[in-house]
Amino acid sequence: MNDVDPPVVYRTARAERAARTRLRIAEAAYELFATVGYGATTMEAVGKRAGVAVQTVYFVFHTKPRLLIETLKITGGGQEGTADVMARSWIQAVLEAHDGARRLALIAEHGTQIYRRLGPVWPAVLAAMGDPEVSAAWQGVVRGRREGMRTIVTLMAERDELRDGLSVELATDLLFGIHRHELFLAFTGECGWSFDRYRAWTFVTLCDQLLPPGVAMAAVAPGSPATQDLELVSFLRDFTAPIE
Repeated sequence: MNDVDPPVVYRTARAERAARTRLRIAEAAYELFATVGYGATTMEAVGKRAGVAVQTVYFVFHTKPRLLIETLKITGGGQEGTADVMARSWIQAVLEAHDGARRLALIAEHGTQIYRRLGPVWPAVLAAMGDPEVSAAWQGVVRGRREGMRTIVTLMAERDELRDGLSVELATDLLFGIHRHELFLAFTGECGWSFDRYRAWTFVTLCDQLLPPGVAMAAVAPGSPATQDLELVSFLRDFTAPIE
């Protein structure tokens, strides 16, 4: 005899199908927003690319502005999709790290991946900012990002990982100001940096601004436990080698 209640199995299967449809629509929208822009992307075109009826696109996302914002959340989350940011595995690793240097290394290693994923659709976001619905939703995303950073900084303060005299408020401002997509776009686009060089700079700069000087110096040095298994380590020398 089956121990699983048939209605539960049915509801689970239906939820899984709905999640797959939602992801397929978001991926189609991402491709169109990135290639033809916000204005030229229609709900009909998204449905066609996703292989679903346009009515399904409207049913799942309701409006084009909401489709844009939800697409950002889904694609920005990578494999973990729209999961609450603070519940994502790499954020949990940040919270569970053994010290502040490791926390900042993980933020630079993984948090910057969000900017790389969203870079292609950022022009579409800018083009849509005149829509009050998009603007309001984006401000909500920004507020959530800042609060998440405050949570991490507060933890660092409680464990005496911040440099002397640095308040939680100022430390949050520094993390929020340095670790952001505008700098990613400037360095990797206008300056022509590689992604790895950009995130190595992010780590070095965050260490310099947030950690005690001795801790910051050790964190960016060769062989540091903070970066031992991370990709950004290959470009740290660009910002830590003595000037000849």
